[in-house]
Amino acid sequence: MSSKRNQPAALPNLADAYRLASVEAVESGARDLAAQVATTELRRASHPGRATWAPTDQAEPDPTPQTVVDGDGDLWLRAPATGTWTMPGFAPADHEARCGDTLTWQQLAHEYGPLTSLADDRRAGGRR
Repeated sequence: MSSKRNQPAALPNLADAYRLASVEAVESGARDLAAQVATTELRRASHPGRATWAPTDQAEPDPTPQTVVDGDGDLWLRAPATGTWTMPGFAPADHEARCGDTLTWQQLAHEYGPLTSLADDRRAGGRR
C-alpha cells in the first residue's frame, strides 16, 4: 500500500480496515486484499454520494474521474492526454517507490484501491 498519511476527513482508510476483526482473522497472505475490500465497503457505506471502486473494478469508469483518493488517502491525478495516473504528492521517504510511477487505471485500482472520487456526486465517476 502507498502510505499511512492523513486522508480527507472521515474517509475510511486501509489502516481502519486492518483493525477489523474480520480482516485480522484472514490468513496473512490474503489480508491485504481483505483490507482493500473492507475499506471499499466502509467507504461506500459512510460516503454514499461518492463513487468508490474496489481493487477488482478493472474497467475504467465512464466518465472517468480526474482525481481519486487511494486506500491510504493519497491523491492521484489522471493525465487526460494519456489516461494514466500519477501521485502529485509522491515523496520517496513517505511512499513506496511504485507510487512514483505512472500507472494505468487497472494498476492503480488493483495495487492501491479502493479508489474514491473527490466529488460528492456519483455521476462524476460512473456507477459505483
